[in-house]
Amino acid sequence: MTELKCPSCGGKFTPDSKNPNIEFCSQCSKTYTFQKIHSEDTGEAKLCLTPVPDRIAYQPLEKKEPKKTGWEPYGWKRGVALVILFFVLMGIMYGPKIYARYQMDHGGGAAQVQQQQEGQEKP
Repeated sequence: MTELKCPSCGGKFTPDSKNPNIEFCSQCSKTYTFQKIHSEDTGEAKLCLTPVPDRIAYQPLEKKEPKKTGWEPYGWKRGVALVILFFVLMGIMYGPKIYARYQMDHGGGAAQVQQQQEGQEKP
């Protein structure tokens, strides 16, 4: 049986005590896996040497909350306030005109003044 040597440095392999399919080089500390591959055509078994990648230090990302402006809890209140403000401004702008028109249509203030003027002219 032939002794396998490390392809990186030519050192001796030492078997891993936890996993018999893994061996590591005692000189360069690289880890390799060994697999026996049987060829159906020739009936021979080949030994496949595969390097084991180094472990990646994985740290999960922390979930960032969206930046808050301070208005989020008051969203519906702000909407209601804007609607009320709209009606107040419309009342200030068009209120006197609407009231005068209402008085004219229903015989209010302007109609009474007109009747009084007509009454003073007749005698």
